[in-house]
Amino acid sequence: MKRIIFLPAIAALLCGACSSAVPEDYTQYVDPYIGTGDHGHVFMGANVPFGFVQLGPTSIPQTWDWCSGYNYADTTVIGFGHTHLSGTGIGDLNDISLMPVVGKVTPGRGTAGDPSSGMWSRFSRADERCAPGYYATRLLRYGIGVELTASPRVGMSRYAFPASDDAGIVLDLENGQGWDRSTDCGITACSDRTVEGWRYSTGWADDQRVYFHAEFSKPFERIVFTGADTLSADGRSARGRKLYGRFGFRTEENERITVKVGLSAVSAENARRNMQAECPGWDFEAVREATRRAWNGELSKIRIETADPAVRRIFYTALYHTMIAPSLFCDVNGDYYGSDHAIHRNADFTNYTTFSLWDTYRALHPLFCLVQPKVNADVANSMLAHYDKSVEKMLPIWSFYGNETWCMIGYHSVSVLADMIVKEVPGFDYERAFEAMKTTAMNPHYDCLPEYDSLGWVPFDKEKESVSKTLEYAYDDYCIAQ
Repeated sequence: MKRIIFLPAIAALLCGACSSAVPEDYTQYVDPYIGTGDHGHVFMGANVPFGFVQLGPTSIPQTWDWCSGYNYADTTVIGFGHTHLSGTGIGDLNDISLMPVVGKVTPGRGTAGDPSSGMWSRFSRADERCAPGYYATRLLRYGIGVELTASPRVGMSRYAFPASDDAGIVLDLENGQGWDRSTDCGITACSDRTVEGWRYSTGWADDQRVYFHAEFSKPFERIVFTGADTLSADGRSARGRKLYGRFGFRTEENERITVKVGLSAVSAENARRNMQAECPGWDFEAVREATRRAWNGELSKIRIETADPAVRRIFYTALYHTMIAPSLFCDVNGDYYGSDHAIHRNADFTNYTTFSLWDTYRALHPLFCLVQPKVNADVANSMLAHYDKSVEKMLPIWSFYGNETWCMIGYHSVSVLADMIVKEVPGFDYERAFEAMKTTAMNPHYDCLPEYDSLGWVPFDKEKESVSKTLEYAYDDYCIAQ
């Protein structure tokens, strides 16, 4: 017999106040490998619930089964990117990738049959460790140990180097994943410990913008840029579409160098502020423990009773996966990059992105009504902000990093919003949402909606997915009616 018990926050607090027992660690039941093989497309790496940062390894292949950048069938690594998709049928992101190296390497993705073709390395499963908020491996080519953890907007990497006069950390701004292609990138060394810049790209989303502020725990002795279209006179700033910066060190055996990277979609200055707010120090273990506690706090909202450890592992891994996306898309001061490709300042809600709504409206958002009402309310406000700034005056279809991708069919934001309204989730304007839902459903330019409106169905001679679209539209309109 299996039972699921929901623990509202207040009940959990009361129980905690009455008990001196050590709280259960639910992160121990999560198996991050589930979904990383075959067609699972699941993210592997370090992040916090709903975080902007997903810091993890990226492999050489860019084919469909590597949409997240990682697949269990492969043991190559080209770098550790700070953004990844998870569970999607599309490949994108892998922005701001770091790769620790030793000796002479060729910056680039390379090919698996030729080690000299790029800076990639293999790793062994025996050296790989993963848990919510933490990832570790060892790069066999270089003899470098890698550990990763994260806060919501900051990735922290710790590398254990061998003794070398030619150790380096390569900042790769060229290589995205799948459809992603860089369009403009910049790196500036502000000091011998601090680097800032940006990466603009096009892919699943047409106009993606990620800014970064990075700090090294040890001063770098030299910078070598590759792929620069322009280079400053002092050699400390470069710009280019296929840009790499290698930061050089001399290291002793097993010397650790830590790198912190703050992200923002607004500016490098905001990325710096995000780092100052979330990760001002260098205590890797403290950040890792804070991340574990964050995951445990979310996973403990549901307790299941079962005698089968496999069921427990599957359940909590699935619950863990529900909190990789949607992801934060705003800074600690509330600034965010909107769907109108403009910067919006000091928002009074938490802006989220990555709304794969055709995949998530059926189960994910109804679950959020039970265990993530605050996140769901901010999802609603994010959708309404998208609507306000949309040229087409439509709620999100499949919105991503300030862009509308128009992927899949239906307009399932209305289902998500209607569900929240009838369940009385607080935190957003119901009347404003209702008007946005109706306007979206009556858009005169979207995907055979005029024919559906006049006939009551989508005709096959106008659209090959006529049956599917008729059913999706009918369901969404039903939700509006409720």
